[in-house]
Amino acid sequence: MEQNSLIPTSKQHRQDTQAQPTRRPTLLLGWIPRIVSTIAHSLNRQGIPVDVANFSSRPRCFSRSIRHSVLLPDPETSATEFVKALRALINEHEHDMLIPTDDQALAVLGRHRDNLDDLLHVACPPRDVLDRVLNKASTLEVAQVCGIPVPRSVSVTSLGELSEALCHFSFPVVLKPLTKCRQEDELKACILSHLGDLPKYVSTDRELRSPLLVQEFCDGVGVGIEMLIHKRECVARFQHRRLLELPYRGGYAVTAVADPPDPGLVRMALKLLRALDWEGVAMVEFRVNRNDGRAVLMEVNGRYWGSMGLPVAAAIDFPLFHWQLVHGEQPRVPDSYPFGVKWRWTVGYIARLHGLVAAAIHSPQARGELKHTIRGFGSDFSPSVHDAMFRRSDPMPAIDELWRAIQYFLAYDVRAIRRRFSNRARAAQKYSGVVPYA
Repeated sequence: MEQNSLIPTSKQHRQDTQAQPTRRPTLLLGWIPRIVSTIAHSLNRQGIPVDVANFSSRPRCFSRSIRHSVLLPDPETSATEFVKALRALINEHEHDMLIPTDDQALAVLGRHRDNLDDLLHVACPPRDVLDRVLNKASTLEVAQVCGIPVPRSVSVTSLGELSEALCHFSFPVVLKPLTKCRQEDELKACILSHLGDLPKYVSTDRELRSPLLVQEFCDGVGVGIEMLIHKRECVARFQHRRLLELPYRGGYAVTAVADPPDPGLVRMALKLLRALDWEGVAMVEFRVNRNDGRAVLMEVNGRYWGSMGLPVAAAIDFPLFHWQLVHGEQPRVPDSYPFGVKWRWTVGYIARLHGLVAAAIHSPQARGELKHTIRGFGSDFSPSVHDAMFRRSDPMPAIDELWRAIQYFLAYDVRAIRRRFSNRARAAQKYSGVVPYA
């Protein structure tokens, strides 16, 4: 009797089908596992099938929440073939929504959305709006017009301009790509402690491959204001504070905590997004000084962000709310969310530790940060902390990412050891006169 009660009758099945109509699948474009898997899990548990497409050589994200994973032609080398393959994929699986999950996907859809709008809803604003967000200098200009504090910044396009700009800044200085559109930038954001650090990050024997932004270093803690904007109104909002970052002096969130929304930061973020004519999800990143509380705008991420699993864990389900708005449904957004909820990106945590151990050999600051991290290890890996990837019902994304990370770090360390011994051997040969040096 109990076994039969678990099997719905035909009448029950018809009623269930009528109550929950079949939903057309959603397509995600991008590869970052902690973003892709979180969106897929959020939508899939509501009965929305999710497929993923990517155009880079990055590994696929294996998840029970992902139905199909497809590799598309590279839009940078074959735009026509990319659009053709993407349209064929959408037609085959009848997707009704396309969501970019990283900056490269966002930039590509901005260029090609006119060729896709007839098939489905493309979840990104028009290209002119995107350009103001994908170009960091443009974002800062709009923010200044809005009266939002920004760091002093200079755009450079050549080594000569870079050298000239560095002469007018006090170190440390932040160096970052000017735009977010390139899949392989010459460098990611880095901090120059002094002029001698420049060759570590930029090849000084040839011209720059892409423009850079030279920016004053703003000490403080990273704070993100996440919003879902619909017709210029904020439908959902969330605030997180970065506890640990990769690299340790400023970068991606490795651990983060849910904070109560700061009225001043929320007001500035909404004002900026309205000035940008933004529609959809975005994360406005600030740097808040610990001593005086002064906040400075860093950038705007016009897509789902790396720590997006944190608001989802706190019941602010941005992917679901976004999907509901697109499909004419009214999201049930909680009036508040629990503060103090913590989140951790495990592979990022390991990468940060790996970098700190290497940096601690020469840097007192890195040694201090390493000790601080080790002291907080137990708290960071408490069972109450939400992992960016691991879910009991779907552990493979976390296992796969961790395994790939272990392989990468082992290979990296082996190469480093070989280089060290090779350099010592070459030095010994040099001084014995065996190997001539020009």
